[in-house]
Formats: sequence, structure tokens, C-alpha cells
Amino acid sequence: MPDVKRAAAASSVPLYRQVQDGIEELIRANSRSKSVPLSDANLAERFGVSRITVRRAVNELVDAGVLYRIRGLGTFVRPRKLKEKLTLNSFLDAWTRKAERFDVQVGAFERVHADAELAQRLGVGEGEEVVYVRRLRYQKGTLVAVDDRYLRPGYGKKLTRQDITTASLVDYLRNREKIDLSHGEMEIEARRADRAYAAMLGIKRGQPVLVRRMTFFTKNGKPALVGVSTYRADRVSYRLTISG
Repeated sequence: MPDVKRAAAASSVPLYRQVQDGIEELIRANSRSKSVPLSDANLAERFGVSRITVRRAVNELVDAGVLYRIRGLGTFVRPRKLKEKLTLNSFLDAWTRKAERFDVQVGAFERVHADAELAQRLGVGEGEEVVYVRRLRYQKGTLVAVDDRYLRPGYGKKLTRQDITTASLVDYLRNREKIDLSHGEMEIEARRADRAYAAMLGIKRGQPVLVRRMTFFTKNGKPALVGVSTYRADRVSYRLTISG
């Protein structure tokens, strides 16, 4: 059983920070267990520190989204967030890793007539027929993301339900339709879930969701694919790579 106090004497790292490191190591070591012992009393005894030090360490881990508290029940490990790496090929490798128990289902696959807003985003006439896809992404049986996508008229002729669940539509356009895509534009914002999305995602109305709007362009500057992804903010985070 580690004695953090003793280690702190030879370190410039604050005691509560060392307790945080110890808690995170405990979580990693018990990643498959649903009953990691995280009571203040247990942690104080385990690390040889006061409960005040434990509370400060735990409170910061709660603020960081690593842990969460339920009054009267205790402290628990928050389910690991899915880390979405944003690239032109935006479909997550993580979504297809069987070991992570990810599942992708088709919520809608049909042709619809573009309303004024959609027609403007795709650069087509209002009322033109476009392919609409809704993709539902699950983690261990919990719906964590809803992707709505629209393909420019004339695209999507070869698209199948299997394509939707196994690859990105960007890959489909490039590899199956032979469309030369050059770049994409994205914006991410936090919103409060409305009634419909709260019901779908299994959260309370008004809880935060992350909304990502995107447009992918062909080499000649025409929008080929537009869409919106809505995520449970407590289950998904983003990772960006920035280079100079």
C-alpha cells in the first residue's frame, strides 16, 4: 500500500496531486472492474493521507471529468470518453474496434428534397433530391452520437447500408464514386439538448451536447457532403493535431 506522505517529502509535487496520480493509477489497474473502492476513508487509508487531502484530489478529478459523485451513494469512475480525432477521413478508427464494443447502426437512408437551408449549404436548387443518411453510433449499448449527412444530387448512387456502417462517407465518395475531395470545413459548439435529442441520447432535456457541423468540398470548390453530428458531451471528446 503506497504511502504518499512519505513520497511527498522527497518531491516538489503537492501532496494532493500525488494522490490524484495514485487514484488514476488505481483506476487504470482496475479498468475492467465496476467496483473500484473510491470512498474518502478507503483512499485516505490506502495513500496514508488525511481525508481533506483526499477530498481535494477527488474534487479536481470530478472537475476534470474522471470521476463523478452521487450524493448518498459515493464516488465513481466516469465512463471513458471517446476521443474523436478530426481529419478529412472523419470516421473514427475507434468506432470500428471490436474490443471497444462499438456499434454503428443506420437510423435513416433515403432520398429527400432539399429545403432552403440545405440547398444553400449544398449549393443546389431548393427542392432538389439528395441522399440523406442518419448514422447512430453506440458504445456498449449506449447511443452516444447521431450523425446526419446529406450528399449532393447525383452522388450516392452506389451507396449501401453496409457502406454506411463500415466506412466514412468521405471514403465512399473518394473510393466508390471517384470524387476528388480537397478539404473540409468544421465548427464545433456546445448546446443544450432539445426534447428530441435528449430522448434519443437518453439524457435529460437541457443537458449539454456537442454539435459538429461539417462541409466537404470537391477540388473545384463544390460542396459534396454536408452534415451535423450531435454527441453526448459526457461521453465524447475531441483531439486535434496542430502543426506550424
